[in-house]
Amino acid sequence: MKTDEKKEKKEKKIPLGRTLYCNFLMLSKIWHMTPQYIVFMVIVGLVGGAASSLETIFTYMLFNALDEPGVTFGRMAAYLGVILGVNFLIGLFYAWYYEYYQTVTDKKLQHRMHEELFRHALTMDLACYDDPKFYNDYVWAMDESKGRAVQVLDDTARMIRYLITISTLITLMMRVDVLVGAILFVGAAADAVLWEVGNRFNFKKNERTKPLHRKNSYVNRVYHLADFAKELRVSRAGENLEKIYSDSVDGIVEAEVWNGKRRYGLDLLTEVVDEAARFLPVVLLLFKLYDGTAQLGAFVASINIIWNLNWSIYDLAKNLIRMPENARYVEKYLKFMSYKPTIVSGEIEPEPLETIELKNVTFSYSPVEPKEKEEKAEPENECGEKPQETKNSLEDVSLTIRRGEKVAIVGYNGAGKTTLTKLLMRLYDPTEGEILYNGRNLKDYDIPGLRAKIGTVFQDYKIFAATVAENVLGREVHEEDRDAVTDALTKATFADRLAELEKGLDTPLTKEFSEDGVNLSGGEAQKVAIARIFARPYELIVMDEPSSALDPAAEYELNHTILAYAKDKTVVFISHRLSTTRMADRILMFADGRLIEEGSHDELMRRGGKYAEMFRLQAEKYRESA
Repeated sequence: MKTDEKKEKKEKKIPLGRTLYCNFLMLSKIWHMTPQYIVFMVIVGLVGGAASSLETIFTYMLFNALDEPGVTFGRMAAYLGVILGVNFLIGLFYAWYYEYYQTVTDKKLQHRMHEELFRHALTMDLACYDDPKFYNDYVWAMDESKGRAVQVLDDTARMIRYLITISTLITLMMRVDVLVGAILFVGAAADAVLWEVGNRFNFKKNERTKPLHRKNSYVNRVYHLADFAKELRVSRAGENLEKIYSDSVDGIVEAEVWNGKRRYGLDLLTEVVDEAARFLPVVLLLFKLYDGTAQLGAFVASINIIWNLNWSIYDLAKNLIRMPENARYVEKYLKFMSYKPTIVSGEIEPEPLETIELKNVTFSYSPVEPKEKEEKAEPENECGEKPQETKNSLEDVSLTIRRGEKVAIVGYNGAGKTTLTKLLMRLYDPTEGEILYNGRNLKDYDIPGLRAKIGTVFQDYKIFAATVAENVLGREVHEEDRDAVTDALTKATFADRLAELEKGLDTPLTKEFSEDGVNLSGGEAQKVAIARIFARPYELIVMDEPSSALDPAAEYELNHTILAYAKDKTVVFISHRLSTTRMADRILMFADGRLIEEGSHDELMRRGGKYAEMFRLQAEKYRESA
């Protein structure tokens, strides 16, 4: 526990060099995406610094002129006219920049940064989504990217402004009183220290509450998604969700209370320091005014300088102190963007499929409790978690599937059937052994090219908030695509339902974005998902529980349609329902991650093993149901 605390403290403290690097890297990224934003950021800083400096200089000159004998109204009006003119022009520039330019450019920057994050997320290994720590970092990167980028940009502009302003004010202040300048710097330095402590508290609070806010978001999402509406009404799942929501809110409140108590004391101390830094110089100048060593005009001008200098130094200190805070958040972003996947694409374009072979394949991704052992430093894997001992989803599996074969992979839930799909698609790589495509290791092939050869319908398929046609093709639909999409839906036995849809292929699915959207039944949605494999010229088709949402008659019709369409293609049916198996050339029976039986339906029934037992049990249930 103490080791973890030391590690956590070490991670929170960011060295100066790393702080500067993180902030500079974010500015470089903005320059790469929107270079003009950086240019205008510098201009805003220069204009702001020049404005503050000129206003203070003219104010100083104006009040000093009051002490001069024979000063004319015209001269005073000229000073005022210059101040008003400069302020008016700067106001016009700021209005254009903040109300128009920054608003538009912020959106462009957000779009480009999120596009980069989206593309990078697609390179992540699927295993990373099982790692809560990595997933939280991903959420941080997505939530903080644009906002933190703009914060770094704004802080840099302000620092340029304040450095110019402070340089001007210090030059003027030294002409009034050196001691007053020293007091202002001491006050600003104290504020800077207190500000940094407060930032650390805020960061720690945010780190504690981020996962809790994600739980809140999940509960909110469940309650407004139609997918969960039935389950919530017919079960007591809502009680558990309410407890999750309540516990997360309690955790957030606890973190806010923890932070609030500490911030209250800091804010009180900061207020004392601020007031002392503002009013002590005024008192000193009053004494000078009363003992005759300062004139009234110089005193009034000096007060203006003191307040401007105090706020400028204070704001500069806040911006400097915020740099480590920005760096902490930027590091989360950099950590996500620097992630290197373990599933790396090869360079060879896959040729037409002849064979797929698994040689002594073992695969593990279900963590179990590690055994007691001596504590020692262990390397972290790509997703940030220490390796854990695991149980095998597949254990020493060897098999070959040839071109044109119709193979059924069967077994009870948890037998390792679905894992095969993920391995064939290279969503995971084997822990041991290898998978060969036409005799060559799957890792040697270009991943997009490989996935263009293998069509898959996942057991947990998803329907997107898009049109029917877009759901089938997975991309923008052109006029020349429409016949192919209609044909694919017909082969998936969706033609009758398609004819009922008023907008046909252009019907939006789900009501996520449109009140006219259509929510399909489970069987209908599954047919749309199946149509995806008919819309492209795949050579290997993997059907993971392809008819789980269909009734037996619809299942029978669909299976025959698939086999008719895929007459010359290689098809793998994965199922725990055995109604499909009699159509297969070969059946592979899995149990506990192992291939335990192989053969045709008749061969396995004569053998009287696990497959025969499973088939008879299911047949008996069908007879009882009938």
